[in-house]
Amino acid sequence: MPLFPSFSHPFPQPQWRKAQHTQEGRKAMDLRVEPAADPEEGSLPTGAVTGTPGAQGEELKPGGCQHHGDAKEGGTRTLASCITTLIPPGGMVSTVFNLSSICIGAGILGLPAAANSGGLIMAFIYPLIIVLVSVQSLYCIAAQVEKHSLKSYEGMARVLLGPRAAYAAGMLRVLNSFGACVAFVISVADILVAILQNSDAPDFLKSVTGNRLLTLGVWLCCMLPLVIPRQVDSLRYISTVGIIFCFYLMGVIVVHSCTNGLPENIKKIHLSGGPSDDGIHLFGTGNKAIEAPAVFTFAFLCQAASIEVYSSMAQPSVTRFTLYSAYAMAMCFVLNVATAFFGYLDFGSKVTGSVLPMYDPVSQPAIMIGYIGLVVKLCASYAILMFACRNGIYNVIGRDPDTTAFWEHCAVMVVLSVIALVCGLYRPNI
Repeated sequence: MPLFPSFSHPFPQPQWRKAQHTQEGRKAMDLRVEPAADPEEGSLPTGAVTGTPGAQGEELKPGGCQHHGDAKEGGTRTLASCITTLIPPGGMVSTVFNLSSICIGAGILGLPAAANSGGLIMAFIYPLIIVLVSVQSLYCIAAQVEKHSLKSYEGMARVLLGPRAAYAAGMLRVLNSFGACVAFVISVADILVAILQNSDAPDFLKSVTGNRLLTLGVWLCCMLPLVIPRQVDSLRYISTVGIIFCFYLMGVIVVHSCTNGLPENIKKIHLSGGPSDDGIHLFGTGNKAIEAPAVFTFAFLCQAASIEVYSSMAQPSVTRFTLYSAYAMAMCFVLNVATAFFGYLDFGSKVTGSVLPMYDPVSQPAIMIGYIGLVVKLCASYAILMFACRNGIYNVIGRDPDTTAFWEHCAVMVVLSVIALVCGLYRPNI
């Protein structure tokens, strides 16, 4: 029986064959053959190939190459499906990386100075204690949310402490989240300064005005678009990319330390000392040592937006959220401790603040890539905490952020973002 490829069928097909031409079948095979119908039924002559150049006397049909477009669309759908499979909405990867993204920010570059203040041993003990307490606190939050079917901190305060406590909790969360967003804008500006200070860039870009202009560009192109989506879970991709860049930056810091200051500073270890003392000390002394716990605690804060992350889970439960929180805190522990440890061993007593200006990204492209990745990470953190700020305001005034009109949501987020930008540009010491 003659067989014909079936890219397209300009003549009617037998009914029993039409049932087999499903969308899935067309994608599975580039060529499909079928038995020829009788000439009386209007079938093609033997050997004719529809939509294929070189057929016996047949002209090329306009839609003959449609399968190429279908292949491209199929490839795009396959890529999107693959990414969604790797980072499913509300899954473990999404939850872990969103929680980690809230914690990790530009403050990670200040941890070597905290190790200089508190000592090398305490730079390990402080984070370990904070991780355990953080996981316990996230467990308590999830337990209350599940028990009382809550959707926000303000609702939790209303149920547990009364209506007045709900307003207080809302205002505190707004101040905390908004202040963090301002800090992220300032951090982006600081990273741009570190990148440009030793470069051949025009003097205008190195000036305060030029830095503000560049920061405005980053905010407009990268930070503002991320606050437009309504749900935190929509940021899972950018959060994942940002955390991967943070691990890359940690690796660069470790390699830089091992190839520069560590071999010399490791020979100057002392039991105790102050930040200005020469060498490396295991335990800090003086008033400066008290600052170290606060700096490390700030590096693990993620509670402000934890309920939003919990609510975005596909199958929220106390056990599952606690487990994911432990994974997230473990990732943050590795990042923070490694950065503090090797950053301190690299620069010793010279590091009294952020290590950001102590590297030269222009002559060291690996550092440049890490700085750019850190900017990506800051954009993700900015968006997540801006959601927490928005929800705090809505809950204080009695509005539901999930049912608010989309245009109103966009207007509120744009206004909040503009205020945060202005504060970050003109009040850098807030």
